[in-house]
Amino acid sequence: MNARTSAPRSDLDEVPAGSLHRARLLVTTIARGSRRGSLLTELVARTGLPRPTIHRVLDMLIDMGWVERDPVTLRFNLGRDLAALGYSAISRQPVERAAATELSALAEELDQVVFLNIRSGLDSVCIGRYDTRSQVQVGRGDVGLRTAFGVTQSCLAMMSRLPEAEVWEVVRINLPRFHRVERYDETLHRAAIEFALAHGYSAFDGMVLDRSTSGMGVPICDAGGYPVAGIGTTFISAWLDDAGRAACRARLEAVAARIAQRLFVLPGGVAE
Repeated sequence: MNARTSAPRSDLDEVPAGSLHRARLLVTTIARGSRRGSLLTELVARTGLPRPTIHRVLDMLIDMGWVERDPVTLRFNLGRDLAALGYSAISRQPVERAAATELSALAEELDQVVFLNIRSGLDSVCIGRYDTRSQVQVGRGDVGLRTAFGVTQSCLAMMSRLPEAEVWEVVRINLPRFHRVERYDETLHRAAIEFALAHGYSAFDGMVLDRSTSGMGVPICDAGGYPVAGIGTTFISAWLDDAGRAACRARLEAVAARIAQRLFVLPGGVAE
């Protein structure tokens, strides 16, 4: 397992001067906010920028199509033009390209929704959602969804291979964001993190999802054991007994290993 000596720092701690950096801060803050969008007062509180500066930068972002404002709720959200750029970036993401076929097949095999997430600083970004033909779809989140890193099965899977000190520092910084998640339970969350750190994968029941659902996730690691992505799935708790959960984990880990092989090992077994 690789170790890092530097603790993560919030993107909001220091903002360089200039419209570009302020635009980046506002876009990131909106992305981290509620899916309903962010009010101007919330953006002022979360960024620390003066209200006139926020107005000016938001006007520029709206003109670019990167931000939209709902005329009824007056909430700001990311615009369609920015979403199109994001989808273009995701389509070029080597992890998703390497994983798409494997995870689509896995979703059908498990008859459960499967998610693929990557880490972006203190955030997690969903870069793949693979549905089944089942009429019962369990699991929240769509491609492009950005959430606080550390609260989903995929995030916990990545955390399971990170240095413990880094994990708890991320939890400390993101804790206010976790508490904004509906039905969040900090005690269960910390227990799930402890489990992941001890076992190298994530498994929890009813943490932030509906209390009748469970989640499981495994990391995709590079040749040095560092997690570059996480695979997660959710299911009705009663669907799987202990043997069924063990089989689900084995399938997840086998797929993660094949994806890692495709990403980090060249033909002939020579590591990149």
